[in-house]
Formats: sequence, C-alpha cells, structure tokens
Amino acid sequence: MIETRVLPLVIGRSALEIGKIKYDVEFQLQNFGRVGPIVYGVSAVDIALWDILGKISGLPLTALLGGAFASEVEVYASLMRYGNCADVVRATRQAIERGYRYIKLHEITEDEIRAAVEAAGAQAAVMLDTNCPWPVAEALKYDRLLEPLNLYWLEEPVWPPENYAGLARIRSTGRHHIAAGENAGSLHDFVAMIAAGAIDIAQPDVAKAGGISELVKIAALCQAESIEFVPHCAIFGPGQVATIHLNAVQRSVPMLERLYCDFEAEIYGGATLPVNGKVAVPTGPGLGLDPDPGVINRYRVA
Repeated sequence: MIETRVLPLVIGRSALEIGKIKYDVEFQLQNFGRVGPIVYGVSAVDIALWDILGKISGLPLTALLGGAFASEVEVYASLMRYGNCADVVRATRQAIERGYRYIKLHEITEDEIRAAVEAAGAQAAVMLDTNCPWPVAEALKYDRLLEPLNLYWLEEPVWPPENYAGLARIRSTGRHHIAAGENAGSLHDFVAMIAAGAIDIAQPDVAKAGGISELVKIAALCQAESIEFVPHCAIFGPGQVATIHLNAVQRSVPMLERLYCDFEAEIYGGATLPVNGKVAVPTGPGLGLDPDPGVINRYRVA
C-alpha cells in the first residue's frame, strides 16, 4: 500500500515540505479511508521526513519540537495476554524485578486481572487494556466488578472503538480513568472523543494516526482540554523512537509503552531497552538512532 499508493505522491518532492506532503497525500487518497493502511503509510512517511529534517539541520527531533523536558522517559511494561493466572503473575513479578513501576495487562477475565494486581502489590501500578471486547452493558458490569482493584486506568473497554458515547457512559460512573485512542486516525477523532466526554487519557499512536505532525496537534488539543496525553506505542523501530521524542517534549513527560517481550536481536543495538524502568532520549540528529543494516539483513524474509 505504501509503495503503490503513497510513495508515488511523495518521491521527487522536497523532504522539507512535511506539512504540504502530508496534506496532499491525505487529500488525494481520502477515498481509501481516514483510518487504516493509508493513514499508516502517511504516518511512516511523516516520521521519515522529520528524521530527514533533523539530519539536515543536525538537530534531534526533541529540539525540532521545542526542546526536551527530560533526558529519560519512564517506561511501562505492556504485557501479552496470557489467559491464565500463573503466566500473568510470572510476567508481572519479572517485570517488577526488571525495574518497571507500571504494568499494563491485556487480560479480560477477573481471575487473571486480580492475580496480577495482587502480585504487583505496592511495587507497581497496574493498568488494564481490554482491547474493545464488550458492548456497553457488559462493559458497565466489568467497570463495577473491577473497581475494588484500583486500576491506574481502564483502556478501551467498549466495542467498537469509535463508540465514544459508550465510552462516555463508562467514564461517567467515575470508577476508572478511561484511556483510548490507539485506533483513532487523526486529530479530528480526538476532537470528537473529547467533545463526547469519552476519555481521561488520550492514546494516539504515531504510526497509526498521521505521524509526528499529527501527534503534535493532538498533544496541543489535550493540553487545552486538560486531557492526559499518553501515546500508544505497541511498536518497535522508528515509531517507537519517535514516541520517545514526543513524550520527552511534553511538560508532563508521559510514560512510554513497551511490549513486554525479549528479542533475539536489537536493530538499535539495545539503545531503546529500558534500564531500571527508564529509556534514554536519543540526542543524535533526527530520530537519533539508525537501524543496524546487519541485523535487518540477517532476518530479511523478502
């Protein structure tokens, strides 16, 4: 999709026309949808253009975006969905031993959720991402059921994800801070989300919502509307590095999500691996990190 639809509209143009390129591609390809693969392609191009701008100017992305408020960003462990108590308890305890102070679960049954919260105890706060499993009535039931667990936030409890009125009903109970936004495709989705009273925490994804340019706008909207800005980041590679920069330039310095898994090889030589629950903000030009071509070639499948 990127090669056949997006790149023909980009190749040959000045890499400095970031906003103009983004607008032109989105406008010309609007009939393919305002969320999904085309927007992912636009996001990838936007991230690449910001990286180029930084390399041309000799400045890190944080400097281009106004300056970093921190040299490190807190990282939270975003666990897999294990579906049984033993595995989720093991992963929770292991993450805490590795220095994480915030743990996000992806379980959807009470036993596993309760087991993880009990395993974390006072050592780590626990968030819950349910990945949009429930109609509103069932989500309300779980909203009541989970209240005693004192979750740090409840993420995407309602299907479909664009049911902002349904999210607002859950939020109106006041039992949980509601987080959502990883499935949104633009600033305008967050305008609608906030207008509906659907969220306490906005979670745009730099690789899914229009890239760095769009997340800068969403961050400004959240600041104006007193909504917490905590980008979604269940990704690795340039999108993850861009998110580190974006988090560092927020006054609140929001936490960085990291999928809790280990890799056989690291394309950035371990530079994005947390140490004691924190990751260093890159200081080199652009994104500040370049993938190791040797690692990429070793695992290339096509």
